[in-house]
Amino acid sequence: MEEFATKIAAYVDSIRDELAEVNRYIHQNPELGSQEYKSSRRLVETLARHGFTVEMPAAGLETAFVASRSSGSDRPHVAFMCEYDALPNLGHACGHNLISTTSLGAGLAVASLLPELKGKVSLLGTPSEEILGHSGKVAMIKAGLFKDMDLAICAHPFNQTFLGQRGLSINEITVRFAGRSAHPAASQHLGINAYDGVQLTLIGLSFLRQQLRPDARVHWGDLKVTGARNIIPDSASVVVCVRASDTEYTDELTQKAINCAKGAALMTGCQVECDVFEGYRPFKINRTLDRIMTENLLSVGVSMGEPPRFGLCGSSDSGDVSQVVPGTHPMFEIAPGIAVHSVEFCQAAGSETAFERSLAVAKALALTAVRVMTDPQIRDQARAEFEAQV
Repeated sequence: MEEFATKIAAYVDSIRDELAEVNRYIHQNPELGSQEYKSSRRLVETLARHGFTVEMPAAGLETAFVASRSSGSDRPHVAFMCEYDALPNLGHACGHNLISTTSLGAGLAVASLLPELKGKVSLLGTPSEEILGHSGKVAMIKAGLFKDMDLAICAHPFNQTFLGQRGLSINEITVRFAGRSAHPAASQHLGINAYDGVQLTLIGLSFLRQQLRPDARVHWGDLKVTGARNIIPDSASVVVCVRASDTEYTDELTQKAINCAKGAALMTGCQVECDVFEGYRPFKINRTLDRIMTENLLSVGVSMGEPPRFGLCGSSDSGDVSQVVPGTHPMFEIAPGIAVHSVEFCQAAGSETAFERSLAVAKALALTAVRVMTDPQIRDQARAEFEAQV
């Protein structure tokens, strides 16, 4: 592996300017989920230039793609995932430009070694990670694009570096109240205020938080109310998200949240509808792959920390991928102490410091993929561990 490590490091350094241009372009042209036309096109153009065969669109998604190169054999098959969607009003405040950069650098580096390796390397453009219900990875899983793979990985920028975090399962509940409109002064006794239903639901959820497990989360947004100021609203809605580190408890919390809404309907006289979208799944941790990734991160100068306790992290459709393909998902530090999904994190994601860190992480990703491609014992261990978990 030492010879491969030297070649990977030299290759990533040789395409530094090309990676910097792609990283800068994606960061400076933020696009929302399923609308990442510029970002996906720039990545596809780069991959085609390097001899990859590209399929785009993929899985029926205009901004998804699959790009592959092989040595003439389809196995072992390793894949790197690119995310490139941004956040409304915040741009790349989750650093998805850096996810694309690390995966692109790693994929190109492994492809450069194919004359010496047996197997196949793919880069998957996976749009719309931030929009629950429109996940590119989930659509691509359903389309069978993750079949027959030995490894699927990417790395996510964060405010510290660690591995082994399960992530949080998430369900999304759209709660809609229907009431009866009336004049709020002249005939208020004839109205049924749908917005009161929303308010009481949120109060119930706030009290529910006191009895949650430490790893669980409840939050809400997208609150909508119809009508003018001088009309008792007959329609109101809110989207509630519940999360936990396992699917079973997430489903239990989902029912408790629905009960809060039903109680609010009883108190107000409203009618209520609750639509549940089962969202992303937790990561299936693979200790074999985590160990190799840790060794490789340390070898390129990226120091490791301990994963946060009690699931102090978000949710990702990469968790869904880990349920169908063995993988490892490092979080790497670019902005210590700065919260993701903030203006400050967006600024950090576009910095030279963050880009330099992404180059090191790209080398570690490539090293991990090459280890899987060249070591059948590691492949067997990772697969056995993957299959042993329910």
